[in-house]
Amino acid sequence: MPLLRGAWVWGALACALPVQAEESRVSSVQQLAPGVYAAIGQNSEPTPQNRGVVGNQGIIIGKDGVILIDTGTSARHMSDLIAAVGCLTSKPIVLAVNTHQNPAFVFGNGTLALQGVPILAHHDVAALIAQRCQKCLKKLNDVLGADEMDGTRVTVPTRTLDGATTIDVAGRQLDILYYGHSSSAGSIGVVDRESGVLFAGGLVSIGRIPDAKDAHIATWLAALQDIKARKPSRIVPGEGPVSSVAELDGLSGYLTALESLVNQTYKAGISLGRLDEFSQLPEFQQWPLYETAHKKNVEQQYLQLERRVLDDQS
Repeated sequence: MPLLRGAWVWGALACALPVQAEESRVSSVQQLAPGVYAAIGQNSEPTPQNRGVVGNQGIIIGKDGVILIDTGTSARHMSDLIAAVGCLTSKPIVLAVNTHQNPAFVFGNGTLALQGVPILAHHDVAALIAQRCQKCLKKLNDVLGADEMDGTRVTVPTRTLDGATTIDVAGRQLDILYYGHSSSAGSIGVVDRESGVLFAGGLVSIGRIPDAKDAHIATWLAALQDIKARKPSRIVPGEGPVSSVAELDGLSGYLTALESLVNQTYKAGISLGRLDEFSQLPEFQQWPLYETAHKKNVEQQYLQLERRVLDDQS
């Protein structure tokens, strides 16, 4: 049954949206379990063509309301997500969770805040949004255009947590997974206990080069092992298709190869200026964002290692 023009939802759905001049930014919504949905973005970098919709969001419908996992790239993106929620239920949105600070996951916060919806995140993510997101917003305005980003503002989460916990919201129990500084500072996952679906945020990307610029790779790899051991029924990654735990091996393989490459180049005395010559990982060249994100990952991980060595020597 069609949810929006060009999109499909699997499951019972009754919705009659007015014809709009442009397609909704929520172009793919998948039902994963009763009351549990994922809105899937494009597996690419933000461009005017995809309107910056490159991350995934979660929709969990409880007895008394709706929980959103991540809030998208812009006020307009969030408005379209709210419309999609309205196709699924008449219940109000009662909470949104920011799993990490990436701009494709936090810039719908302002739209929700205007409606009185609280935003929850790890306190490190709230701090990063306050520190970085004005610069991120300017960059998105440059890439996507002021019209696409109209009404978008930086909004810091109003509720914070400092570790793994379980929360009860709208009749759903949500397990918040936190492993320390892993894929980034404050990165969390959210497990809907009833369905077993994991909304992994920045902890997981599938079939593409992940954003590992700020990552602590050893902690991230340990987090992925814990996620595998938990055996979630489905994994909604921050980017990429809905997956099973088997697909985590690809991400673990990339992170292991990245860490090894950086260690080898540093020990060989290769300077930062020559990294490009030695940073290739041919087995991952077909993944989206290889030409852009991989280079940044190598550079930033190299700088991290250099700082650790200098700190150890001081």
